[in-house]
Amino acid sequence: MPENHINNRQLFLQHVAQTSDFPLMIEVEKAEGVWIYGPNNKKYLDLISGIGVSGLGHCHPNVVRAVQQQASSFMHLMVYGEYVYSPQVRLAELLAKHLPKNLNTSYFTNSGTEATEGALKLAKRYTSRTQIIACKNAYHGSTHGALSLMDNENFKQNFRPLLPDIEHITYGSFSDLEKITIQTACVIIETLQGEAGVNIACETYFKLLREKCNQTGCLLIFDEIQVGFGRTGKLWAFEHFDVVPDILLLAKGMGGGMPIGAFISSNEIFSVLKTNPILGHITTFGGNPVCCAAALATLQTIIACKPKSKFIFKQT
Repeated sequence: MPENHINNRQLFLQHVAQTSDFPLMIEVEKAEGVWIYGPNNKKYLDLISGIGVSGLGHCHPNVVRAVQQQASSFMHLMVYGEYVYSPQVRLAELLAKHLPKNLNTSYFTNSGTEATEGALKLAKRYTSRTQIIACKNAYHGSTHGALSLMDNENFKQNFRPLLPDIEHITYGSFSDLEKITIQTACVIIETLQGEAGVNIACETYFKLLREKCNQTGCLLIFDEIQVGFGRTGKLWAFEHFDVVPDILLLAKGMGGGMPIGAFISSNEIFSVLKTNPILGHITTFGGNPVCCAAALATLQTIIACKPKSKFIFKQT
């Protein structure tokens, strides 16, 4: 076994923060398509796809080319929202072209959990309400606000206090929709529950959910961080239900392997973050031009594929 291979494993354990007592410890030297290669060209089939990130496979040539070209021009220059970056505005434009008219404005983040955090702030600011409704067995990220949305105390207990005024409903339960009231700022829901075991509610449920949010004046947030970008046979999973959210969350497969997320809404809703206070939501690296170039190439590639197969839902 090469000496540098042994050293890398030792350094990993000694100096890289661990998230469990049993890391996978696969040392990676390169990756291509669905394959990961370790020392001595040992080959692994990557069935987990970077936890849902590499929707085009590892090192897709379109994405690699976009990253190389953008990195040779400029990388990070200024905090989000101040300078005009071509890959950023072109990505926002392409997203708007392939989303419903009310989802015309994108706020780019570094990850999915940051998209969740931004969406919660936006909903509370726009509605001037505090209650947030989330689903049992949901997963929206691991930062404090996103963690607050989960109902599993095994994950939450040792990090309390978390966000107050969180109400939980059962995904797909018609009777639980009555918990949505005029005190509710937003309902955040995965169009398809992922971590809970791929649960899919019926179209009628989503239509009634949309109607209840309209009646009470709260915002409907669809989390498509895991299922967006063509993973269900359509570009966006909510297209299967013919229901449009007020805010859409994206990440994971968005960047073709580069770190990027987004929360998307209307220009009108987003306008509340500009004043009282100014810079109501800010990020240094969100909308990084290299990441946006990668995401633009990823979206262009997926759209060009034009998948014809229709995902068949097994509804709960």
